Amino acid sequence: MMTHTSVMSTLLNLQLTKAVVADNSPTDYKALVCLFLFGGNDAYNMLIPRNNASSVNPTEYDDYAAARGGYDDGANNPGGLALNESDLLAINNPPNLPGRSFGLHPGFGHEARTEKDASNEWIDNDLGVGGGIARLYNEGKLSFLANIGSLVEPTTRTDYNNRSNLPLGLFSHADLQRHWMTGAPQTRSQITGWGGRLADLFNATNLNPQVSMNISINGVNIFQNGGAVVPYTIGEGGATQVSNYNTGNLQNRIFSKYVDNILDQTYSDLLEKSFAESHRGAIDAAIEFNRQVNSVVINTPFDQGDSLSRRMKKIAQVVAAHSALQQSRQVFFVSLGGFDNHSGLLPAQERLLPQISRALSSFYAAMEEIGCQNDVVTFTASDFARTLGTNGQGSDHAWGANHLIMGGSVDGGKVFGDFPMSLSSPQDPTYGNLDLGRGRLIPTTSVDEMAAELAMWFGVDNATDLKTILPNIESFYSYSGGQAPVGFLM
Repeated sequence: MMTHTSVMSTLLNLQLTKAVVADNSPTDYKALVCLFLFGGNDAYNMLIPRNNASSVNPTEYDDYAAARGGYDDGANNPGGLALNESDLLAINNPPNLPGRSFGLHPGFGHEARTEKDASNEWIDNDLGVGGGIARLYNEGKLSFLANIGSLVEPTTRTDYNNRSNLPLGLFSHADLQRHWMTGAPQTRSQITGWGGRLADLFNATNLNPQVSMNISINGVNIFQNGGAVVPYTIGEGGATQVSNYNTGNLQNRIFSKYVDNILDQTYSDLLEKSFAESHRGAIDAAIEFNRQVNSVVINTPFDQGDSLSRRMKKIAQVVAAHSALQQSRQVFFVSLGGFDNHSGLLPAQERLLPQISRALSSFYAAMEEIGCQNDVVTFTASDFARTLGTNGQGSDHAWGANHLIMGGSVDGGKVFGDFPMSLSSPQDPTYGNLDLGRGRLIPTTSVDEMAAELAMWFGVDNATDLKTILPNIESFYSYSGGQAPVGFLM
């Protein structure tokens, strides 16, 4: 069946999209892809410091291991959350942090599984440092953002103790998810997201108003909801169509004629007529959307055993069809759950992080295949990080986290932001002690700064529009300053 969200997306976009002319449309194409990790990813077991004798702190890994309660080898130290240093994927040292070394979770060396064994099980494709996220980092196609989180304003330990202008519901899943998506952590009444407000500004540049600039492959979300733009929701198979509409056999042609007769009736009530026409528009839009998107052939192998990989392949097809769909700007949303690991953290990440590695490495290769690797930036988001300290079985809700950002326009192979020099005693030169207890770190980079840099790459070129998208941005960044907010885009 046709979903209510598809109807609403089409109705709102038809009613609220401004009339456009080709001369006002950008000649380039750009897209953002948000991968939201629901539940709060334990980001300090994703990007891990290693010992380096030339570092200011030569025992960074040892401090990490102490903060995480040591290493659980299955027989000793049950509950320890540290990964063994010898198991880490030892990536290239980031040139912007001289003397420091990092490793990745071993799950970040996985690439798409393309074969099954005699038992019909997928054969793993773990290439270690030569594959997946690790390979993308080493090839300069991906970087990490360190200690980033939702902030109302720059915050110190004293500010936290005084409860001075903190995000509402700090450490709450629902609140921090909302804050990441809205860019307004001081309120729960914000009903639009920064991805939606960004699309509102550029909506008139897309020539096909029946396809929203914002496309979600994981349902309705506040991140993509704007004043005029709502997400067009699709699935792994594309847009949802009315069952059996416009198919070949006689019975279905009769059904299609019946639907058309209803939708073509002349109604005396203008609202009924508008609603009927929007239904018909949604049907036609879904058919045309699927015709254009599903005709795209992507030769890059995607892992068919992972739903995330299949959804990323569909996004790749939509990107490849952007010209046929008359879209010059697009914002995509996809998500993966399972990160709320108060227990069973280590086995959960062993299962989840390879899925991310397989999906994103295939997606980047697909962007190279279609020639859009410089036109698409993919970034992760999540509720929050998790405590460095163990609760005996897993980790609990925290704040500042590490995230990855990928694309040909990304200044790759680097770690941006401020990764604490010691996780057992996390101090920042500007903000002082970052540890709120149990390894809950105060963010030193705001979501606003990351979002502002993405928005400026997308095409925002003035301070007024940037503040419309991110109401608190002036607390962190001055547009007139001449420098990028973080510096991860070239």
